[in-house]
Formats: sequence, structure tokens, C-alpha cells
Amino acid sequence: MREGSMSVKKQKLGEFLFDYLYEQGIENAFGIPGDFVLPTVRYLDNSKIKLYTMTHEPSVGFAADCYARSKGLGLAVVTYCVGGLNMLNSIACAYAEKSPVIVISGGPSANDRQKDPMIHHKVRTFDSQRRIYEEVTCANTVLLDTKKAAEEIVRVVQAVKKYSRPGYIEVPFDAVDTEIEIPDNIFQISEAPQSDKDILKACIEEITQIINAAKRPVIIADIELHRHKLTDLASELSKKHNIPIAATLMGKSVVREDNPLYLGVYSGAFSEAHCQEYIDNSDCVILLGAFLSDVLLGFSSQKLSRQKCITLNTEKAYVGLHTYEYLQLKDILKGLLNAKIERRKDFKNPKPVNNFTGLEKNSYDDKIDVESLFNILSTHIKKNDTIVCDTGDALIGAIGIKTATRSHFFADAYYLSMGFAAPAAIGAMVANPASKCFAIIGDGAFQMTGLELSTTAKYKLAPVVIVINNDGYGTQRHIIDGDFNNITMWNYTKTTELINYGKSVKVTTKGGLEEALKEARGYKELYFIEVVVPRDNCSIYLRQMGEAIGKLRNPDKR
Repeated sequence: MREGSMSVKKQKLGEFLFDYLYEQGIENAFGIPGDFVLPTVRYLDNSKIKLYTMTHEPSVGFAADCYARSKGLGLAVVTYCVGGLNMLNSIACAYAEKSPVIVISGGPSANDRQKDPMIHHKVRTFDSQRRIYEEVTCANTVLLDTKKAAEEIVRVVQAVKKYSRPGYIEVPFDAVDTEIEIPDNIFQISEAPQSDKDILKACIEEITQIINAAKRPVIIADIELHRHKLTDLASELSKKHNIPIAATLMGKSVVREDNPLYLGVYSGAFSEAHCQEYIDNSDCVILLGAFLSDVLLGFSSQKLSRQKCITLNTEKAYVGLHTYEYLQLKDILKGLLNAKIERRKDFKNPKPVNNFTGLEKNSYDDKIDVESLFNILSTHIKKNDTIVCDTGDALIGAIGIKTATRSHFFADAYYLSMGFAAPAAIGAMVANPASKCFAIIGDGAFQMTGLELSTTAKYKLAPVVIVINNDGYGTQRHIIDGDFNNITMWNYTKTTELINYGKSVKVTTKGGLEEALKEARGYKELYFIEVVVPRDNCSIYLRQMGEAIGKLRNPDKR
């Protein structure tokens, strides 16, 4: 029908919801059904979006998060409160790390909410879950007013895309069958914000002057470049002006690691020595899309003082002691590409040549440790592989893994929630089914979410899962040691027997890992490798991190 010049069509709320999400690029969803969300799941099941049903809500969130990091939007579907609140930590991770996940929760009907009855799953009020999710989303809504349902769905989804943060949509179970009106004017998305031309010009001019006056400029590229599809611009900027470039631990693989200007991963005192020395002694550090977290700074901000930094992110530009607002990062990068920046003379990369090209036969029987684990693994990583790392040495030790392609390395390197990797690997495999996925997990983290590997059996996914067994919370032992860091020793290689899928091997030697990785490459089911390392063994980077955090947390070490 027509209302003036506005066209209006009608559709069931549930149909519109998933049709619209599919149009926005979501082809797969992750979830767990429950009674309040079952009517909504019925519409999802009949849509073009495929639902991957998982075993635990925290895993749903991590899987949707990793899918979003790869594809641009993720979708998590859960029931009211017992599902949504159980998933809160993983959505908090997505918010902290700017991952665009849309949460759809079922909810009580409008009639149920009258007179505040005792309905199962309710916490304090019927609005409790939405209010809690306000802290970890950029937009949220409860679709009680079905006249505005279509408008609200579009508003939340577009906010998620704009800010690259999670959004929350709660669907009362009786609303999903309602026929709603969908005015065509709700799809008139406002134009992307434009940079103020005068401010942009002044910002570019000041940055140009600083870079030209610097003796040793360097770029640090971080995860916002990937979130906002700006990685190519950053690499072009480095190449055109011959400025060396590094990545952060969170942004590892944002820069191609076969780039001759690539220095490595910078994380303060936990960096590779050549990378730390070059950046700490630079007189002009250009931070692109960076999260200036304690991990990035190596728990010390002494070397990256604001005076010598140019910090450009999606919200503001900090140039020395000046702050520029009303600018878009994309416009700044384009402006710097065309600016009159003097091209640097030939750059001699101080990055040492990795002499480890493969395991020698005479080393096959040597006991394996964390350093050799990552050295050996590096020789088995191919161009289009995906690496998903959990917190601890699974992540910190992975600094040395060399990846030739971008955007195939996933970790929660800022939020640092244990239990990320196993479910996140499922999201990564669904997003990129042609890519071989390697999930690296510590034994402590595996005990949190590792049994989600049951989902790989259900959907015939074939990851290589490497569990580093150092008998407990190894990271925390280097901060404050005690019996509280001990965990029950599982028979990890029984995992595949438990879920009746895949193959498990237990390795204690370098040769054992080498042979396991050779076999894992072509294996068509889950390939599970337990790597037993000494209890006190860790990478040098993790030891340094533990000692640094220990000085902050333990008064006896100060």
C-alpha cells in the first residue's frame, strides 16, 4: 500500500528479521534453542541462514565473535536470561575487541510482562537482561512495540556495522508471528560521516611535518584496520614512503609477514628483540587503529610517550600533544598517501633470518618444549591456513609463528578470556571452510570450553587442535604461584573417543609433533594433538610478561 510517497509492505516479524540479516551478509548463525527463543528459531530454520547448534552459550558467543572477525557480521541466538546471561562474557569480549556480533534473544510475551508475575528465567525485572547487555553493546532493543519492530531491527544492525560492536535484539516469543509493516524509508541509511575538510587538512599537514623531521619513523598496525577494512591502505602507506611497519599481538596478520618492511609483533618488553629495539628507539611512532592496552605496551608506557606518537584511530587523531576530532581514519590514511612525505632511503630490516627450516632427524627424540613447538608448527603453516589461539603461551608463544596472509590469525589478545579458542575455531571454520584451522589451547583453557569440540563431530569439521599440557595455569604461576594454579590432570587424548569423532595423539618429543602435524594436514576429521611440556616451561615472552604482571599484583615482588 501507499502512504503519501512512502511504500509499505507487510511480512511476519520473524521472516523479516532473518531476511534482513541475510541481506546484510549473514549466512550462518550460532545458537542454542530454549523455550523463549524456539518460535524465533523456527523462522531462522526456515530462512537462508544456517544455524549451528552448539553445547554451551559461552561457546556460542565466541564462535559468533570469530565468525564476525572473519566475515564482517556474526549472529548469536539464545534464550532468555539463562542463555543470554550465560553468554555475557563472550559478548563482553566481542565488545572490548570491537567485533560486530548481533545477539538475538527470545523473551517473555508482552502479556507475560503484565503485573510482574514469577515467570521462569526472569532475574529481577523483565528488563534485567537488556539492561545488563547495555554495558556490552552499542545498541539494543526489545521488540514489544511491533509497529516499530522493523525500524528497530534496522537501527540496531546498522549501529553494529557502523561501530563494529555487538548489538542486542530481544524478541518476545509471541511477537515473532506478528505481521508487521515495513516502510521502505527505514532502509535509507544515513551517509557515512564525513571528515571536516579544514581539520583534515591541518591534521595531514602536521603529521607530514613530523614524519619528514623524524630520523626513524615506524608504523604500528592494529586490529581496527582489519575491522574497518583499511589494511590495504596501511600497507600502501608503508610501501609508498618506505616506512617500516609492525603489528600488535592483537593485530597479528593485519600486515603480510612476508612484507620486506615488516618488523614483527610489537608488545613492549615482550616483543622480539629486534622489533622492540627499533620501535622503542624511534622518534616517530605512527599507531594505526591501535588499542593502547597494557599488553600492547608491555605493561609499561615509558617507551611510547605521547610526545613521539601519532595515534590514529576510528574515533580521534592524537598528533603529539594535539587532538583532532571530526575525522575519519580512512580519510587520514588516504591523505597521508598523497601527502608530500619524503620517501625514506633504503631500509635494512633488522629482523633476524629464521634459520629453523625444518626438524633434523637427529633431533626427533629430543624432548619438546614450548619454543620448539612453535618452531615446528611454523614450518607446517601454509598460505591460507587459519590460526586461533587461546590466552597464555598458546597466544604469547605464537608471536613467532609466521603467516603469509592477512586476517587468518584470531585471538582475544586484549580481553584475554580463557576458553576462547575451541569455540572460536568453530566460527572460523564455518566462515572459511576451505582453510585448514589450527587451534592452539592451553590445558587450563581447554578444560573450560574444550568439550565444545563435540560440535565439530556434529557438523563434520576438521580442525587441528593442539593442547599444550603444562599441568595447570602456567601463565599465573609466573605471576603468583600456589596450589590454586593446579588443575585436575585429564586424559586429553580420550576427547575424540568421548565425542566419537576424529583421532588423538599424545606427543612428548619434537619428532612426535613433526609426524603428527604431517598426518594432520590431510586428515578429514578432528585431529587432536596433546603436547606435553615440562611443568615450568614457557616461552621467554610469557615469562617476561608473568614477571611484569607479578610486580604489579604481588607486593613481595615490587
